[in-house]
Amino acid sequence: MVAKRSTRPSLPLIVYLLLAILLATVPVACLLSVFDAAAVRQELAANTEASRHQTESGVVLAVNLVDAGLKLFDKTLDRQMEEGFRLFIAEYERAGRDPAKMDLARVKEELGGEMDIYIINESGVIEYTTYPPDLGLDFRQLPDFYERITEIRLGDSLVADRAVPSLASGELRKYAYMPSPDHRYLFELGLEGTEFRQERTALKYRVAARELVDENPDVLDIRIFGSQGEMIVGEAHPDDDRRLELVRRAYHERTTLEVENTTAGEQIRYLFVDMTDLDYVSDMSLVVELTYTTRRAEAELAGIFDRHVGVLLIAVLCIGSLSVLGAHRL
Repeated sequence: MVAKRSTRPSLPLIVYLLLAILLATVPVACLLSVFDAAAVRQELAANTEASRHQTESGVVLAVNLVDAGLKLFDKTLDRQMEEGFRLFIAEYERAGRDPAKMDLARVKEELGGEMDIYIINESGVIEYTTYPPDLGLDFRQLPDFYERITEIRLGDSLVADRAVPSLASGELRKYAYMPSPDHRYLFELGLEGTEFRQERTALKYRVAARELVDENPDVLDIRIFGSQGEMIVGEAHPDDDRRLELVRRAYHERTTLEVENTTAGEQIRYLFVDMTDLDYVSDMSLVVELTYTTRRAEAELAGIFDRHVGVLLIAVLCIGSLSVLGAHRL
């Protein structure tokens, strides 16, 4: 007796048609959605980068404009300091060109008590001064600055500098330099910042930079640092030790550095703004620290993903419904 072979029941034709239609259309819909999402993501990234570039270009331009105004103001003090050197040199000649015999306190008094007097020797050390905090300051620790003042000492002309923070105290002072007649010393005058600080601070980096930064919602904070790492604009942060290292590195390498903190959702950029002027001793170049948030872009990307998933589900549902009708019709 021959045993009957059990046969597997076949699926209805409509099911095969439905599966064929879905397999032909759903992958296409998914690919189109993926390509569209990638294009939107790329466009969003490009727009974010363009916005940052525009902000940073505006900040650099604003900083340069403010510096140009400060430079013009600093020049108005040059004549006053040039006249001060006449008494300085006259006292040097009276003392027989021996700085130890000069009455620096009297010269300062004759200058109105506004300017401090410095005598820098051939080694770049402040040997005599009416400003005790700077006594013994060795400019060889700043090779570029030492090279520049050595050129002035060996030259024959007065060189007026910008108003910059004192290395010892951080106080704002306007400096000028002139070689001694025998080129053994470099004479320096430092005008106290109290005489011009109020007028000079009318031109502020903070205001110029903030106006541009406020236009970019991705910017969380802006700070500006000087050549010695001193903060000109901004407030202290708990991790300033690490940040100041990056500031000094950006200044030393004269470049732009970027650090990303994915945990905090931040991206920090250190922009070196080159404002070197060979007419002056001090380098007025700055480093601008811009802190961006990446959360807004991430939120937009997440929103785009959610919208595409929703559209894809609706598309699949519509395709499925139409497929059922089409298969039934066939």
